[in-house]
Amino acid sequence: MSKFTTFLIILCLSAGASLARADVPLGLWQSGPDATGTVVHVRTKICGRALCGCVERAKDRRGYDTPSSAVGRKMLWDMLAQPDGTYEGQIWEPVGNRMLMARMQVQGNTMQFRNCDATACQDAVWTRLR
Repeated sequence: MSKFTTFLIILCLSAGASLARADVPLGLWQSGPDATGTVVHVRTKICGRALCGCVERAKDRRGYDTPSSAVGRKMLWDMLAQPDGTYEGQIWEPVGNRMLMARMQVQGNTMQFRNCDATACQDAVWTRLR
């Protein structure tokens, strides 16, 4: 019984350690600046089987809160986990007010996006705030 209990404890600790090293997309993220220098803070969370994210605040190029119609809007839609560790879904682009197909991957405290429409793709990098 003692060996079995020790085995279970080691197994649980090993599983916990591997989960702690996993790159988790949940939290508060800051987008890169748009053409006017405005960045948005997006809170990501689980929505059913997918990941979604809503804009919590917008900041100007000096870092001050700025009024924006993007605040309160959903920005990430139906980001589904893929076998290779990436997520695929849609992202709302506030400047063009359009939906783009997006592929996202988290590496540590950065979230890398590849956003595409019918004609071209663009890359974006967000930074984890919390």
